[in-house]
Amino acid sequence: MIRVKTLPLAIAVVAVMFGGVALSKAVGYWNTTSTKEPAKFKNGELAGLPNPADIRGSYTWLDLEKAFGVPAAESARAFSTADRALDPAERVSVLEELYLPILPPGLEIGTGAVRLFVSLYTGLPLEAEEGSVLPDGALELLSQRPGMDDEALGRYVIPSNAPAAPAPAAPVPAAASPAASQSGTSQAGTGSGQATARSIVGKTTFGDLYDWGLTEDQVAAAIGYAPGPRSQSVRDSATANGKEFSELKIALQALVDARP
Repeated sequence: MIRVKTLPLAIAVVAVMFGGVALSKAVGYWNTTSTKEPAKFKNGELAGLPNPADIRGSYTWLDLEKAFGVPAAESARAFSTADRALDPAERVSVLEELYLPILPPGLEIGTGAVRLFVSLYTGLPLEAEEGSVLPDGALELLSQRPGMDDEALGRYVIPSNAPAAPAPAAPVPAAASPAASQSGTSQAGTGSGQATARSIVGKTTFGDLYDWGLTEDQVAAAIGYAPGPRSQSVRDSATANGKEFSELKIALQALVDARP
């Protein structure tokens, strides 16, 4: 039997471990900090540019500024409420809980709204999520961007707040009367801010999904774990399982929309 002395063996193990770390750093595989770098468009004229659709709830406003050039301080202020001033270092996922109690049913301001905001600010394409709207501060900031279409912005006004929306140089309320915002006509298209009868929002329960024709197996496959009871909301279930509601919503909405 070959015997190896303890001290030389320990020295050898440490040397191999730190040598491996040094080598990993040298070739770029070692990274002690998480990076928030969204996926990029791969084809066409936009190839190489960051894709707003890849923004996650774990991103902060500072991450968005670094990735998309959207000013962090102004963006955080634009999404703040009268009772809660957001810090640029906060995750955008806080918006879902912040706005849930103050929005009309069927409308949401969360990660999906941030993706929409960044898309409009940068001009990068995005298919807006059903029910996403923007706070008045975000609409005001966007209205000051060169070439911004005020009529397009009007699609994302919160209906109950439309009469009191800010009126900058290019007033948003004038482009979107409450009647236009609430009509749900085909002119608004996807992301008009009007939820359909089968639109997944924060209060949607697993029972609602089953009533809309989804099976428990389909829901489980979409969210990645066993669904809770029928009475539990998808948002509460996502929070309890460490998931982002906005991501589960996209997967589940696709299944619901595919139903006849």
